[in-house]
Amino acid sequence: MKKTLSKLLLAAVIASPFIANASDDKQDLLAVITSGDSMTQFMGLVLATQAKKQGANVEVLFCSKGADLVIKGADEVTFKPKGLSPNKLLQGLIKSGTNVGVCPPYLPNNAKTKADLIDGVKVAKPPKIAAKMLKENTQVITY
Repeated sequence: MKKTLSKLLLAAVIASPFIANASDDKQDLLAVITSGDSMTQFMGLVLATQAKKQGANVEVLFCSKGADLVIKGADEVTFKPKGLSPNKLLQGLIKSGTNVGVCPPYLPNNAKTKADLIDGVKVAKPPKIAAKMLKENTQVITY
């Protein structure tokens, strides 16, 4: 009995760092949306949504014409068969706690301000995005 308890205790001590860091081992996904094409945006957001549902830490960064989607009153284009739009997928990601940002140069170079952004979208911080990109467990997709 003592030997069994000793072995269990030893196993627990050895495994504890791995168990403690298990949440840190989640796959990270950074989806960079630069296209102004609605179907391209849609596919990028479909993949980001699926990755989130499968347990990944997801962050979405909008730049260039892709960032038009995060402006209040953006056009909404729906796609078959489910009648979903990039706008609806984006809202779902925001509601699920996904960090969504817009590239810092977008606003001043498009005569926009933070007040023009939809709720839940922030101006991205380049040092934080770069750090995420450099993490070993981060996948970066661009659409």
